[in-house]
Amino acid sequence: MNPFRFRLLVLSTLAVGISTLGRAAGPADGNPRTVYFTVGDAQDLLEFPPMDSRTSIATLMETLDEQWHMERIWWRGGQDEIWGEEFVIRPENRLFAKIWGWWRDLQYRKVGTNRIAVEEAHQRGMQIYLTYGLFDSGSQADAGYSGFPYAVEDRLRVEHPEWAPVNRWGTWRQGGPIEFAYPEARQQMADYLTKYVVDGNYDGISFLTYAENFSMRYEDEFGYSAPIVAEFQEKYGVDIRTEEFDREAWRQMRGRHVTEFLRLLKKQLAAHGKQVAMCVHGQQPEKAILWNIDGGVPTAGNFRWSIEEWLKGDVVDEICIYTPAADEVIERLMQQVRDANSPVRLSVFRSRGDLPANLQRIMFLGREIESGYDSDHWIDYPDEQLELEPVASLNGDDVYARRRVLTLALKGKQALTTAQLAVALKDRDLYVRRTALRTIAKHKIPGLTSELVAALDDPEITVKCLAAVALGDVGDPAGIEPLLTAAFRNEGMFQFQDRAVAEALKKYVAVEANSTAVKAALVRQLSSQQAHTRELTLYYFTLIGAPATPELEQLLTTIVLHDDSEAAREQAVVNLRSSFGATQTVTHTIRTVMREDQSHAVQVRAAASFAAMMARFPDDDPARAAALDELVAFFRQYGDGGERTDDEWGWRLLGNSLLEFGPSGEAALKELMADAANRDLSDRAWRILYLKQGDRFFPITEAEDVAAHKLHPWLH
Repeated sequence: MNPFRFRLLVLSTLAVGISTLGRAAGPADGNPRTVYFTVGDAQDLLEFPPMDSRTSIATLMETLDEQWHMERIWWRGGQDEIWGEEFVIRPENRLFAKIWGWWRDLQYRKVGTNRIAVEEAHQRGMQIYLTYGLFDSGSQADAGYSGFPYAVEDRLRVEHPEWAPVNRWGTWRQGGPIEFAYPEARQQMADYLTKYVVDGNYDGISFLTYAENFSMRYEDEFGYSAPIVAEFQEKYGVDIRTEEFDREAWRQMRGRHVTEFLRLLKKQLAAHGKQVAMCVHGQQPEKAILWNIDGGVPTAGNFRWSIEEWLKGDVVDEICIYTPAADEVIERLMQQVRDANSPVRLSVFRSRGDLPANLQRIMFLGREIESGYDSDHWIDYPDEQLELEPVASLNGDDVYARRRVLTLALKGKQALTTAQLAVALKDRDLYVRRTALRTIAKHKIPGLTSELVAALDDPEITVKCLAAVALGDVGDPAGIEPLLTAAFRNEGMFQFQDRAVAEALKKYVAVEANSTAVKAALVRQLSSQQAHTRELTLYYFTLIGAPATPELEQLLTTIVLHDDSEAAREQAVVNLRSSFGATQTVTHTIRTVMREDQSHAVQVRAAASFAAMMARFPDDDPARAAALDELVAFFRQYGDGGERTDDEWGWRLLGNSLLEFGPSGEAALKELMADAANRDLSDRAWRILYLKQGDRFFPITEAEDVAAHKLHPWLH
């Protein structure tokens, strides 16, 4: 599952409808409110309130101010801007390269959503903090996460690989953090964070402290960088790489370096009147928080910082007790603040539930922002309570009342005619139009196809998106051609093209008659002179399946062998394999790409497809054995002296594919591993077998890791 989907699943469990039906003195619970927005997800997935234009952000901020009485925004879009400017973005990860092009255009290159958000928040008297993943600095190319290569990595790590935390053998570096034991790393990161907070006119920075990363497999795997080893040796006389040692003292040592970084950053930001907030574990506040999907793996690392030291006031301005926050931890930290007479504030990430008076509440809010209902109604919760709103309110000036009417319709509590829905689709309020589209989609309301097609030209991107989804849900074939025309016309509009239209097409093809029409229309687009049209068409076919016709096989073969676009060639290989299988012609075509394509990235992706196809042959089939031999020969290109441009990651993709051959694939890798004279080749074969990476966690115990390293071909 795409990691973004995991994040959405867990964040949605935090969402709570807390709003008011007009201005009031403040929240009824007496707790000042901050709302956290994971902005990149809102500009990618379709379930979040929109944050991609002046109109959508102004509507959001007005609602937060008037209904929700927010004092502060935690805006993660600022992180996306930093990553876009300061990180290496690897174009060979095709999907994420497109996402990053989209995010950069929105955040700062074209639309300027970050600047708009700051302006709109300040205009209404709300503070806004840049929200950042302190331990999320990307990864080396061969770490697993939504395909290889890993999409992004901070240039600090790229230019200084030693600044990434390392394991005790020096064989594997952690994806995500920068090792703060290096003073230069602390300074350079503090400098660029200060720059973006100050130049962006944010009021401060808030740190999330998990890493969205699969590289770590057990808690104490990393933390053996040279300065840590030297410091521990000097203080305790023990080499932590080879001897038993006090784990807790080691973790605290690493935590002190995090504290040193925060102290440095706070000093630099305080000079500009900016503040620092830090999220900590809700049950063990001396630790970093867990990633929402990790199942207990502490992806940030094994740091242990001192809350007592932080409360002195020169490290952070605010400590946020992250969800799920234990009441006893809240009480204990409040007492510590009182006892120390500390200037440090406490906040709690708890969208719903009781908190001590005046304690800052950090909230995650989703679609309920658009609903028009207040906090007592608990929108989208099992105890949701919906008071009826007269349908006549659709014609009134109260925008919150109009939103409530549509929310009732969406939830099946209020019937609206097609004429009333058609009016709502033209409402001046963005949220009314969006909820009308959700209503039509959810209840598959017929008779509005022309209105849905018209909504594909709405000035707001997220209205276009929901119009596309609604066309797919309603399923009227008259919407197919307009939908595809809009998709190919809106070049570079990732959320619309790659998310919404893709979702609509999957729904259309679930109906056999519509499936034929959709696929026929798409086949025609493969002859387009526009590369983006061919690429998008091939992407859609990877999702819905390409028709197995001679015409299409010829078109795909031509693209595979001759198209100027690497992305098109890669996706054409995937469609050839999935729609036509291991025929003689398809096998010949894919092998030709493996050997002759001008792009090494395309070559290795073809090799991975070839492996997936041939591994399904019976074990005793000579063609299967011949294919494995050919793939092993390909893998040898990643050995000593190799000159492939995909050298940092291609071996990982291909090696994982060799494992699909089962015991024979493992035997081939062990034979490569035995070639200790070829250090790169043998090491990489060992990694495929014993240091697994991919689009999920591969948890192991420390003892298992020790045993695996004893099998390393030359590391003794």
